Amino acid sequence: MSSLHAGVILFHDQHLAVHDDLTLPRAPVPPRGDPAAAAREAARTALGVDVRIDASPCLEVRAAAGTELYFRAAAPLAPAAAPPRLLAREEALHLPLAPWTAWEAILRSWDGPPWWRGRLVLEEPLGRPPKRTRAGAVIIRDGHMLLIRYRHRRGGDFYEIPGGGVEPGETPETAVVRELAEETGLTATVGREIARVNRVHRGSHPGHYFLVEASGTIGPRSSLDLEKGAAPVWVPVADLRHLPLWPKRLGWRIAHWHSVGWPQRPAEFCDSLLDLRVPCDW
Repeated sequence: MSSLHAGVILFHDQHLAVHDDLTLPRAPVPPRGDPAAAAREAARTALGVDVRIDASPCLEVRAAAGTELYFRAAAPLAPAAAPPRLLAREEALHLPLAPWTAWEAILRSWDGPPWWRGRLVLEEPLGRPPKRTRAGAVIIRDGHMLLIRYRHRRGGDFYEIPGGGVEPGETPETAVVRELAEETGLTATVGREIARVNRVHRGSHPGHYFLVEASGTIGPRSSLDLEKGAAPVWVPVADLRHLPLWPKRLGWRIAHWHSVGWPQRPAEFCDSLLDLRVPCDW
């Protein structure tokens, strides 16, 4: 039987209150119970504060084990028996926060009201079999990154990190080598994995992204395995956060890591953003 939990999204002085394990406060909803009451109890138990909450939940996360409802909350954070952990946005951007699917929406709306209307319903990929696994190549030369540009008459150009689906019997690393050869004609030497990004709209689609050294020259159009209107292009790394690029949340991180250093272990996050044309720093 699937479970129902209710929790709170509580900001104080532009800081977000979370558990020490980096999860949003939540509590089980009893059978025929009131989700709003359970959310208030979660805040009282986990954070030591009484909260006022919105009349309706703003986020619904559907996971394999059940559903979680989250309410926006407000409270004067007076001295509490168990002081909450308060995260600044700059800290939260790079932490493995849970539930995965809620964080894109929360980070994007950190300094203001939700950017969506009504209740945002999200599918949590953890615990679900993936529909498809993708592998991608992060290739940077002289401050420029190799992307695949797709030209469309309607909606303008958009971009994707080179790569593609992992075929049966392949590892993500071997898939990167094959896909790069098919899409660009380049020969790949695969380095460290820097990110694992799960696309969560229309099912679970995990992606593995690697730093890659590429040799050779991009081949003539007849040798590339790309759809009509697509072509490899070199783009300044500094422009990534402004591009209509998939994965959206990975683009600005690559620009950040390129200047401060690559992560020692792969960053893990979800990306359900459908509007690729919004400048991104979340």
